[in-house]
Amino acid sequence: MNNSSNTIMRDIFRTLACFPMLAALAACATVEPNHIREVNEDSVRQCKLAGPVQGSDAVFVGLSASIGSKNAKARAMNQAIRLNATDVVWSQQGTSMTSEWVGKAYVCK
Repeated sequence: MNNSSNTIMRDIFRTLACFPMLAALAACATVEPNHIREVNEDSVRQCKLAGPVQGSDAVFVGLSASIGSKNAKARAMNQAIRLNATDVVWSQQGTSMTSEWVGKAYVCK
């Protein structure tokens, strides 16, 4: 192969390498508008348990782990919205190593 062919092949590989990142970014979760409070167990003693909520995102790792954590939290909060919750208590929060949020949704008056 000559230099021209090498340059073309390199450009093709660079372009193809961008597609997975673009697809991953397009898969970002968003939180629906809500007024759900994130509180501790003491704040929900007089409330009714609506159900468990959980969100995870395995797409983002390494430098983009914070994006994965945000996506996971958004998924869990959207579950709380569907349960008509007013409050959420987290038992596990996403970190730089894990992109999983686990908690309980409550309905408080």
